[in-house]
Amino acid sequence: MNFLIVEDDNIQLTGLKHIIEEEYADAVVNTASTYNDAITIIDSFDIDVFLLDIDLGGGKTGLDVCGYLRRIPKYNDTPVIFITDITVPNLDVINKYHCQYYFSKPYDRIDVVGGINSVLTQPDDQTSRIRVKDIQGILFHISMDEIIYVCASGHHKHIFTSDGDFIVTNPTFESILQAAGDVPLVRCHKSYYFNPDYIQSYDRSNSLITLKLAQESIPVGRKYKTIIETYQENR
Repeated sequence: MNFLIVEDDNIQLTGLKHIIEEEYADAVVNTASTYNDAITIIDSFDIDVFLLDIDLGGGKTGLDVCGYLRRIPKYNDTPVIFITDITVPNLDVINKYHCQYYFSKPYDRIDVVGGINSVLTQPDDQTSRIRVKDIQGILFHISMDEIIYVCASGHHKHIFTSDGDFIVTNPTFESILQAAGDVPLVRCHKSYYFNPDYIQSYDRSNSLITLKLAQESIPVGRKYKTIIETYQENR
């Protein structure tokens, strides 16, 4: 099992390497202290688990490293653990890079081993998630039941979720619907689909739906009014 630790603090880098080698007998631990060193290793070896310090110094971050590796098909689903100086990091950023776990400094052996064991034993729940790329080409995953609504914006799709909103480039409405599985997404306009579980109210006079957790109401097209009224009546 190949690990890559990216950490610019040599003491912490050595400590993490020592913990992993003691706890996992089959571990091969690669280390890097800079973005460029990390990229060289990513391009040269097959890595099974990444531990990335977010703040690397020198202008590049662990997020940049993760952005690079997520562009490589073989690393689309490889576990990533972020290490951060922030007690409660920005979870929108963490989720965007499809990070399975994070722990904050200062940490101990239990944090490290718990994080690694967590990402190695996560169930395969990809059937309930859609994999998309944002406009920068970064791949991340969205839980389908967290989608509030989706709208078309030019050549992109804007996906609004309970964890934040994302502008993505690759999915069609059809691919999103196919990935939704048991999560219903209902069309209410030529440019909008919404999750009826989030309906809060329907303004028939102005043909607008208000959805829980959404900052703006979304429009209802003329030919979709009957469908929306049926959903509203059955709530």
